[in-house]
Amino acid sequence: MKLTTETIITVLALIGGLGTLAYAAIAERRPRQSLNPRLIPTTPLMFIGVIVTLLALLHIATMAGIELPNRRR
Repeated sequence: MKLTTETIITVLALIGGLGTLAYAAIAERRPRQSLNPRLIPTTPLMFIGVIVTLLALLHIATMAGIELPNRRR
């Protein structure tokens, strides 16, 4: 796999997705000081982080030449 602009963008998306996922997981486990709701909800952030990470991993696998077998219908 060559180091192209597409590869760099995909790796940055992977790092961003993992960072978002890590931030949401840490914020979710942090004890609350008050009963006020958080300004940024962590569950949708966690979901977005997982989706971006999975899409980036699939894109990297596709660029590496991994193909899925054809399914019979």
